[in-house]
Amino acid sequence: MKILGFFSLVMTTFLWGTSFAFIKLSVGLISPFTYTFTRTLIASLVLLPLILFKLLNRKLYYKSLRNGFIVGLTYSTGLVLQGAGTVYIEPSMSAFITGLATIHVHLYSAFIKKKYSWLDLVALVSAITGLYVLTSPTGGLGIGGLLVFAGTIMWALQIILISKYGFSSMLEFLFGMFIAGSLYGPPAFLTGLDLTIEAWLYIIYLAIACSIGATFFQVLGQRYISETTAAIVFLLEPVFATIFSVLMGLEYITIYKIVGGGLITLSLFISTIAELKLHS
Repeated sequence: MKILGFFSLVMTTFLWGTSFAFIKLSVGLISPFTYTFTRTLIASLVLLPLILFKLLNRKLYYKSLRNGFIVGLTYSTGLVLQGAGTVYIEPSMSAFITGLATIHVHLYSAFIKKKYSWLDLVALVSAITGLYVLTSPTGGLGIGGLLVFAGTIMWALQIILISKYGFSSMLEFLFGMFIAGSLYGPPAFLTGLDLTIEAWLYIIYLAIACSIGATFFQVLGQRYISETTAAIVFLLEPVFATIFSVLMGLEYITIYKIVGGGLITLSLFISTIAELKLHS
């Protein structure tokens, strides 16, 4: 089942990798609150008919809804902070800082769970080094960098909580996650909900592919893979983002991208060995 877990997490990072450009374009047109609220609202509405069907058949698992809502609080807050920060910094810097969530997860595994090995540490160092080389972050941190960094704490909590609650009923769990974003409705209305067709297209894609699709694979994958290894796998996100940008003609292949992507891939191999030895 670990093969299924790895495949699912790689699918998650692939879908996330397509999101950076659309997030940057979205928050350039609307406020971070509107972005988060509309993205989670659309995801909730897509799942609503299935939820109503289960409710009418008295097969709705309310505990799974609750668990999803708890995780959704970290998820939606992470979206707000990342969106707000991305307004002020380059996508490369945003991608690098977002990847630092991996460090938080590894610290949790080492000092709270006390289930950590030297292979995990080697994988972490290789991954973060590769991330820096790949993204080649430019510009200072500033308020944008601090906001995105605060978002990494939320992303790390999300990864940890999914490992705890991920065996909940999938549909209710996902729906609970997305309806948590409704808490950002009031500030979204205050900042304005006047979205252009262009903005709607970006948000619809992000809601369906990068919220519903990616989160489904994340929850499924973390049922079989530890949060420590999952955090390393998620660092493939900027690798896929780079590949996506190259295919779109937005970036060019450089030696830094090859070396950085290679180091992240190497970290995944090392983390896989650690997973089989320590986290089985």
